[in-house]
Amino acid sequence: MRRRFVPIGIMATSLLLVVGGGAMAQSVEARHWHGAAAVARQPEQIVAGTLGVWRALWSRVGLPPPDMFEPGRTNAVGIFLGRRNGEGYAVNILSTSRRRDRIVIVFEERMPPEIMLAQRSAPAPRPVAGGSSLAPSGGLPPGAAGFAAPGAPAASLVPPAPNRPAGQPTSPWAIILLHRADLPVTVEQRLFR
Repeated sequence: MRRRFVPIGIMATSLLLVVGGGAMAQSVEARHWHGAAAVARQPEQIVAGTLGVWRALWSRVGLPPPDMFEPGRTNAVGIFLGRRNGEGYAVNILSTSRRRDRIVIVFEERMPPEIMLAQRSAPAPRPVAGGSSLAPSGGLPPGAAGFAAPGAPAASLVPPAPNRPAGQPTSPWAIILLHRADLPVTVEQRLFR
């Protein structure tokens, strides 16, 4: 009786792997270019399916287009972040993959290191109480449980933004050339956390 169930279990597992594997993302071959000085100053994302739109993407960057676009065989996506108040900003392409019936490009905006560090290290706000009804109990001194002493001013828990000299404004961009044109394209931005 056991021998009959083993092949059925193996077949069920194989079927699950084949069916489940189709739902997972598959990497898509792509090439990308990026920079910080686009002519375009407004944030936008543009999908290019024609040679004319491919050329228009590159005109937003202020560079001649590479002779790599093949209408009907390739697609391209331009990601423009818009004007930023200094250097150190960039478009970081995290992935280009096929998910079910579309191609998904995931990117994030990279910022100057001191800004990214300040965002990561900012502590979560803690409650501040001003009355005796919320004072810590158990003989702890006032303020020991994360509350300010009654009548004491609440201190700011968020560190001040770093002083950064204002540099030249930038306009970060990326252009991704996808080596397929048979599926629609979606662009997703992953927010920095």
